[in-house]
Amino acid sequence: MLGIAILAAHEDVVAVLQNIPGITWKAKVYDKMHAYSTKAIQKLQFTQPAYSANTKDPLPDHLDWTEKRPDCMNVVSDIGMCCVSGLVSAANIISDMRCLKNLDSPRVEYSAQYMLNCDTQYKAPLCDDMPVQPDGWTFLIDNGTVPESCVSYKSGKTGKTGKCPVKCDDQSKLPNRTHIKSVLFICNFNDPENEQRIMRALINGPIQTVIQVTEDLNYYESGIYQYEFGAWVGWTYCEIVGFGEENGVKFWKVKNERGSDWGENGFFRIVRGTGKQGGENDIESQCYQAVV
Repeated sequence: MLGIAILAAHEDVVAVLQNIPGITWKAKVYDKMHAYSTKAIQKLQFTQPAYSANTKDPLPDHLDWTEKRPDCMNVVSDIGMCCVSGLVSAANIISDMRCLKNLDSPRVEYSAQYMLNCDTQYKAPLCDDMPVQPDGWTFLIDNGTVPESCVSYKSGKTGKTGKCPVKCDDQSKLPNRTHIKSVLFICNFNDPENEQRIMRALINGPIQTVIQVTEDLNYYESGIYQYEFGAWVGWTYCEIVGFGEENGVKFWKVKNERGSDWGENGFFRIVRGTGKQGGENDIESQCYQAVV
């Protein structure tokens, strides 16, 4: 690992990354990198899980829900100018899980904007002024949300929140809200079995996780990410959708919330089972699975 502080230009960071011997991933400069400010990213929060998966059945070497059910899994959102990755990933997961369980066919995209505007803790008119954000599961259990086609995600473009709607965007009546039944806590920071717990949970569908965002991760383009250098700039929520191994390197496959033009069509792979407490960038430390 290189002990390098923040570099002045994005191009300088990529140049350093490209010349690290043995690096397992490629980096690039994205046009919209200005949207991921330290101030905005540091608004994120996570909670402590405690779920245990006890089964001893053999695990597969490879699992990828984007391959098994692309009709359910290949929609990638973009949080844009509003750091609400917890709500956006939760909305994505309820969409993904309901599709996988054949509750919605075809897949229905659910509204993160409705959750953002109707959760009473969100009082600030601007995304940068919002209170620290939870993962959105309690709201989905107690209140539910409506389809994205009814209340579309606008805060990513405006940087502003809004009032809880009483009608859909087209002024039609709000449909019945869709809820989740409960949330399973899959892993916790101090548990050495987190890798196995996550793998077993993934057999039932994707899970939400919280990861440390370090400077170099912002430049990820392809390959299996491992931390190389840079400061910690905050936390973000994302969705683990599978696992595998390539050239002897084990990885998680993860759906990010930065749009399909980031990384590997909106996804990234990150090394798993490193033996580090919490995993690479703490990806194996705080994770949840929705029961629909």
